[in-house]
This record gives sequence, C-alpha cells and structure tokens, in this order.
Amino acid sequence: MQTPYDHSKIPDRTIRFSQLSPQRQWLVREMQTLGWGWIKHQVVNDREPRSIPVPKKRPCYKMTGPRRRRIEMPSGDFILKEPVVNLIDWLDEFGNGTVMIEVSEGLPLDVTVE
Repeated sequence: MQTPYDHSKIPDRTIRFSQLSPQRQWLVREMQTLGWGWIKHQVVNDREPRSIPVPKKRPCYKMTGPRRRRIEMPSGDFILKEPVVNLIDWLDEFGNGTVMIEVSEGLPLDVTVE
C-alpha cells in the first residue's frame, strides 16, 4: 500500500524579495511591469540576469476572454510566488547564456534558451 507523501520533509522555500541580489530584484520588477508577454535576449552571466545589454520586452495583448486589469506591484518587501522561486532555482543551475522568458500575470511561465 502506498503511503501519502510526507509534506513535513519539504524544505522551506520561502524567499523574500529583499533576499534577492539587485540583478534578480531588477528581473522580478521587469516581469511585474511587463505583465503579459516575453522578455527576449535576457543575458544571464554567472547565474545572474544582466540589465546590460537591455533585453527586449514584447508585451502581449489578449483580444478574447475577460478583460485583464493591470497587475498591482507590491511595494517594499514581499514573499516571492512559487514561479519566481522556480526561476531563481533554474538560474542557479543554468549559469551562463541568453534566454527568453514568457511572462503571464507578471510571473515567469516558461524559459527558452536562445
């Protein structure tokens, strides 16, 4: 018989915005500002996103479905949502290169290595 998964063994993945490096804080704010779309040609060097050269932001506007309102950006310090924590973990493994990040509701949805 299979036993239920013991959630007490899951490490605490609570990460606050203030714990991020300035470069990672910048990327989180870029995604929040974009809302929906893609961040293309995002350079990652030594596991850190770089703001120079400036990546290309491509907003996406939905013409069908419910109207989407502007995302409210939290001010000050806040707990990162799971998709952002997953992106941070991925950057730690990726290391160096150029990526495209698909953003939905201000959060990373997919990352493609360019």
